[in-house]
Amino acid sequence: MAIKIDGQTIPKGLNEDVLVLPRGESTIVIKIRAFPDLEYFNEVCPAPKPPGALTKKGWVPNLKDDTYKERLKQHGLQRVGYMVVKSLEPTNIEWERVDLDNPKTWAEWEKELTDSGFTQIECNLIIGMVMEVNNLNEFKLDEARESFLQGQAQEQSDLASQSSEQNDSPSGEPANG
Repeated sequence: MAIKIDGQTIPKGLNEDVLVLPRGESTIVIKIRAFPDLEYFNEVCPAPKPPGALTKKGWVPNLKDDTYKERLKQHGLQRVGYMVVKSLEPTNIEWERVDLDNPKTWAEWEKELTDSGFTQIECNLIIGMVMEVNNLNEFKLDEARESFLQGQAQEQSDLASQSSEQNDSPSGEPANG
């Protein structure tokens, strides 16, 4: 059962966008779709746990451990890689090294794209759009707020204007018309 807000069901679907890159006489079309959550990622790539020591005060993690910091960095790269390859699924890219079922390959997305002929700037545009589609920013929130307020103003205007002709004038005489 889905919740409703002001009597309306939350619209289904995910944010989508298209990046069109010029390439000589043709274009490359990249379709990008937000993904609903990181549940799958967290399931197959749990965050690394720092080493530590058991003391009189209990378990004390060593957050400065170099191995832990390196594993944390790799986990972050996997997460970004997952976000990119998952968001690019609508483009139907036929990856050679990246495999959505293999977390160890996700961070290879950028290298594979550049090896295939994309420039670094194009890769930056792709990741920028992936982040944009998967996030709300102040511009999107302002745009949605403005649209909502315009709808409210129109609704108020419609209620304030008369929708039927007046049959009588205030004096009780029939209105001219």
